[in-house]
Amino acid sequence: MQNYRSSKDFSDMHGLIMHTYYSDNADLRVDHLGLHKALCVLMGWNYSKPPDNSKAYRFLPADEAVSNQEDLIMWPPVVIVHNTITGKGKDGRMEGLGNKAMDSKLRDLGFGSGKCKSMYGREGHLGITVVKFASDQSGLIDAVRLAEYFEKENRGRKAWSHLQPLTLGKDDDDKNPNLVKVDERNGEKKRIFYGYLGTVADLDKVDFDMRNKVVIESRREHKGPR
Repeated sequence: MQNYRSSKDFSDMHGLIMHTYYSDNADLRVDHLGLHKALCVLMGWNYSKPPDNSKAYRFLPADEAVSNQEDLIMWPPVVIVHNTITGKGKDGRMEGLGNKAMDSKLRDLGFGSGKCKSMYGREGHLGITVVKFASDQSGLIDAVRLAEYFEKENRGRKAWSHLQPLTLGKDDDDKNPNLVKVDERNGEKKRIFYGYLGTVADLDKVDFDMRNKVVIESRREHKGPR
């Protein structure tokens, strides 16, 4: 009977990293090395440097660490869109833009190939909408195009991380010009969306069902249609 080990069997991350890299189980060698790379990328460490007790592999320039994280994308490709909340409902739960409403808004922007899925938690809408694209090269191109649109508008990953409201949907967040734009003609308030390509670091932003269906792939190594 195969004896599988759990992450709980290791006292710290270093022990787990050493195990994944130096495992002598030939049948699981590829899986172990894949896990080793993913763990290092998530921690911002150097996966190309063999780990040892000096822990030198933990030293990696910040820009390289970010580049490595951005390379490991969710597949099929997705774009994470933030600030799709609309406020609290009468029952006190958070409400937000639904799937069809977001599909329509993205079509109006010229991005009609993705399918939107709103994320919900115990308190209601999380203010996050995941835009799913086809699992082929055209899907990746469309996802990157949408992510680049947000980046060019200065509403990408970095801009959102700097903004990061502690609690979206507060009574006064509609007064924040970074979150809500007021139409000067009719006074209508519109949410300002932020978005970026979904990577391995964003798995906590999607629901359980989606986490079970996506895989993580290297954008650099992607070979095109499959």
